[in-house]
This record gives sequence, structure tokens and C-alpha cells, in this order.
Amino acid sequence: MAINRRDLLKLGGVTIGTSMLGQALFPLEVKAEGKPKPRGTARNCIFIALSGCISPPDTWDFKESRTTPKDFDVQKITSDLYLPKALFPNAHDWGPKVAMVRSMHARELVHFTGQYHTQTGRALNLALGKEIPAFGTVIAAELESRRRESDSFPTYVSTSLSKNRVSAIGSGFFGARYAGVDLDPAAVFDVFGAKDSDAMETLQRRFRARAELSKASPVTGPVLGEKGSAFKDFYDTAFSVLNDRRWSNVFLPAPGDEEYVSDFGKGCLLARNLLAADAGTRFVYVCDNSPWDHHSYIYDRTKASNLYTQCNNFDRNFTKLLKDLEALPGHDAGKTLLDETLILATSEFGRVPYLNAAEGRDHYGTCYSTLFAGGGVKAGRMMGKTNEDCSETVDLGWSHKLRPFHDNNVATIYSALGIDYTKSVQNTPSGRSYQYVQTAPVGGSEFQSNEPFDELFA
Repeated sequence: MAINRRDLLKLGGVTIGTSMLGQALFPLEVKAEGKPKPRGTARNCIFIALSGCISPPDTWDFKESRTTPKDFDVQKITSDLYLPKALFPNAHDWGPKVAMVRSMHARELVHFTGQYHTQTGRALNLALGKEIPAFGTVIAAELESRRRESDSFPTYVSTSLSKNRVSAIGSGFFGARYAGVDLDPAAVFDVFGAKDSDAMETLQRRFRARAELSKASPVTGPVLGEKGSAFKDFYDTAFSVLNDRRWSNVFLPAPGDEEYVSDFGKGCLLARNLLAADAGTRFVYVCDNSPWDHHSYIYDRTKASNLYTQCNNFDRNFTKLLKDLEALPGHDAGKTLLDETLILATSEFGRVPYLNAAEGRDHYGTCYSTLFAGGGVKAGRMMGKTNEDCSETVDLGWSHKLRPFHDNNVATIYSALGIDYTKSVQNTPSGRSYQYVQTAPVGGSEFQSNEPFDELFA
């Protein structure tokens, strides 16, 4: 298998392109603005983004109503978790292992801005958009000092973001070094998993030729400037990854892997393999682009997309992921990979508590849920409470009076990974301070907390 430029672009071209929009500032002026106590309970993180929005009153915050299908077969999983067996047939396997925040709020009710917020951990501001990094980039920059000489894999890897409405957000002012690498689960197993003795030799020969060309025509200098340096970083990183035998092993089949189905399932499989390889990847963003957007016929099994098929797909792959991580040894003695990996699953926003005229549910920002597992999270903890039809939050579930947003999910990830979530960057291209977690979004109408969900760990 000859690895060509097209294959490299499948590996990370989208992300490197968007990272060029920002300006690399070195050294960045980073300072802490408080006295936080990051928990540091996790070594890794897997973030699962359900593109669109799962319906909370039908699923993670179940509320029975006159429109609830009779075949749901709702079962008690824990004292405060009831799930329809028809949607989640394996819920008894994973339900007791998770915690949830049911008091989430969303400002956005449009997929583009919602997906942007999900990737960056902040609301979209067009004036600053070019310089804002994905929060995975912030993680990569913060964990850079923890990388070992043997680490060749990128710290931040995503799956299927190139198929997302927003595509993969770049590294902004952090520079290309911390850009994520986006993998297409539909292609990478064939591209990188094939055994070919000539592939490595071909790769090395091409990079030797590139090195000779660079001597005659350097990519750095007055013509390309920092963009040339960014491309050089990209190609050097790509070479170190592809030259590592552990990389191809990530894409080789193992017994039981056939239980992962769909692109989303293969994304979960990639997340498992990347973390199990222990070769440098610490944060994996798994994007499920299947249509979690049931504006019509949400319960109609005859439609190509309905709540049954969507939830069954999530249930099967999420169950397999948790079981595999629980069976794999962690980095530290006596711990499993699940013990060391914080997992989040969330939507962009929620869905209305009633059926519309098309027998579907429209977008809703007043309340929705986020699921947590592993990484020090206390299983069974349910934070926040909604009313009888999931139309209003009646208890925020934490010590703050301000409503929780996705920004607090990101703060929780930072804290679990041992990152100071109160930090800010001062020397941005716009001159505006970039807070790791915002408290007063530009253009926003209200203050918000920058605190993590500590109650999930207590």
C-alpha cells in the first residue's frame, strides 16, 4: 500500500487548513485567574457528540406522557434512571455505570452554531471566529509537557468532524502544532490497516525526497512565513505517526470488533484503540453524524431515521465501548482504561416536550442532558432535575445559582485532566483575552459560571 498525499489529507488535511486561519503566537501569555483545584482524576477523555439533539423526555430524562409509545417497555435501571428497553436494550449493562447532568441549557437552537459551540466550548462570535481554537487544541497544548519521547500520536484526534456541518475547528492562535487530526472511520481502516511491506519504505523514500527539496526551496522564510512553518509541522507530525508501527496496529481487526457497527461505532473503536496504544493520544472527539434530528415521525419505525434506530445504534456501540475499556489495563497499576478515561456524551441542545404536527420534536434550549462515565465520576449520580414533562429545570443540581451550559462540560473535562480551567490567554490576535472557560461571553446576555461539575465526583 503506497501512502500518498491524498491519504495524508484523509488523515488531517481539514484541520490543518482551518488552523491556518489563526495566528500562531509563541510564547502565549497564559495566566490563571483564580485558585482552582483541578481534580486530575482522568488521564484521557472521550467526548461523544450526537450531532443534532437526542430527545431527553424519551431517553436520558424520561417522562411518560400520553404520546409515549406503548412498546417502549420502560425499565428501572437505578433509583433515578428509567430507560425504555425498546430504545436501549443494553441499558442494564451501562446505566448503573453512568452519571448525568439533566439541567443543561443551550443558547443556540441552530445546528451550525450549536456544533461550533460543542467543538469550541463557547458561543460563536463572528468577530473572533478565526482565532478561536477547538477545546481539544487547548487540551493538546496543556498536555504537551506530559508527552514522552516515545509518544508519536497526536494528543488530540477526532472522528467524522469533516462530515459535520461546521467541519473540524482548527487550532486558532495556538498554532498548527496543537491542531487535531480528524479521521474518517469509513476510510481509515482500509487506508492504514492493510499490511504492505513496501508501504514504510515508500513513505521514507518520499520524505527523504521532500527533505532534499526543502534544502533547495525552504518552506519557511519571508514568502510563506508562519504558514510555511505550520505546513512543515504538519508533514513532520504525519511522518512520525505513519512511521510508527503502533499506528497501523490501531486499524487492524481484533476478535469482537465486529460488534462495533456504523461509522459511529467505528469511531468508538478508534477511540478505544488510540487510547489503548498509549502512544500519545489523550483526547478523542467522536462525532456521531447520524441524524439525531427528528422533527417528524420520531417514533415511526418505517422511516429511515427514527428514535428507535438512533438509540439502538448508540446503545450497542456505547455498551461495547464501556465493556472494552473496563477490560483493558490502564496506565497505572490496578486501574482499568475506563478508570482513567472520562467519557461524555451530549447533544447540541434538547427537544421540545410535546409532539409537533408532524409527530416529531423541534429544537429546545431550556433543558437537556449530558451523560458522564469513567474518569473518577461517581456512578449513579444524577445532577439537576426537571419538571413532570421535561419543559423546565426545577433544580440546577449544583452549588451555583447560574445555569449550566456546555462550557461547564468543557470545564469538567479540563478539571478531570488536571488542567487549570481558569486560565486565560492575553496576547491574542484580536487583543481580547481568551478565557479557557468564559464567564461573560461577548455578545451574551448573561453571566455564567466557569466551574466544572464537581458534584459528579463527590
